[in-house]
Amino acid sequence: MAESAPILEYRQVSRRYSGSAAPAVDAVDLAVLEGEILALVGGSGSGKTTLLRLAAGLESPDGGEVRLDGVPVAGGGVVREVPPERRRLGLVFQEGSLFPHLTAAANVAYGLRGRPRSEVRDRVEECLALVALPGFGRRYPHELSGGERQRLALARALAPSPRLLLLDEPFSHLDPALRWRLREEIRDILVGLRQTALLVTHDPDDVFAMAGRVAMLQEGVLRQSGPLREVYRHPANRYCAECLGPANRVVDAATGEERWTRPEDFVPAPAGASGDGAVVVEARESGARLVLRLAPEGQEGERWLVHWPESGGMATPRPGERLGASWRK
Repeated sequence: MAESAPILEYRQVSRRYSGSAAPAVDAVDLAVLEGEILALVGGSGSGKTTLLRLAAGLESPDGGEVRLDGVPVAGGGVVREVPPERRRLGLVFQEGSLFPHLTAAANVAYGLRGRPRSEVRDRVEECLALVALPGFGRRYPHELSGGERQRLALARALAPSPRLLLLDEPFSHLDPALRWRLREEIRDILVGLRQTALLVTHDPDDVFAMAGRVAMLQEGVLRQSGPLREVYRHPANRYCAECLGPANRVVDAATGEERWTRPEDFVPAPAGASGDGAVVVEARESGARLVLRLAPEGQEGERWLVHWPESGGMATPRPGERLGASWRK
């Protein structure tokens, strides 16, 4: 099947802030394909929000080129950048950035100015229903819960039918239970609309719930990108591995080759069996599973975090006990 066309392209894009010794974004090549949700992942200062702002037109690149639907909008040979309001983008920020003095309906209608009144009214009602807020049009943002405000922000962003939706840490200020529920709701909406989206986050749970592809940024450099499962299973290095959750560095004693495994890949064996040897440092319950910290033999200072299988016939290990360890591929 042919690959979808790119909606957003970064071509060797760089951005350096005044007074900064290093660029915030350094020669990034990346594309967001039509109909997909791509997650930009990285720690604080990795450059992920700068990339989003460059797409939105809130920042200008110092080098390279930003394209939307194949058309240059900033950098390169562009004489005059395309302003944000003409880029057909929707933006959802950490706390929604709603207009507090406007009703929910007026917030959604904000991006529909200039259209016939009846068309605006119908579109507002449609978008409020889409995010499960029918009948909320007369309420003000302060009269809504945190989750309702974020769904209203999504409705406002979707109202003009953007080509690309930009989501900047949209769940980070919510409590865990609400975050889990809202992620599922918003993903269902975006998938149902086949809405192309770029999600900026530092939370691997956001990535797993929302994205099909992922791009890892570190100090402004794109370290790895690809389908989520591929990057999760075959990270390029420790940084890329740990951006998506706990990872264990396993070194082949014969070749010195290293690879990265996940806690759920652990397969225990009696001490002396084939595989890697390790000593139990800690065993603790974590929700419904038993989690072990192991000190691998021959890897001084390294620690593995693994999930003990619920069944398998072996007794639950205790601190100080030696185990054999192998790993599912």
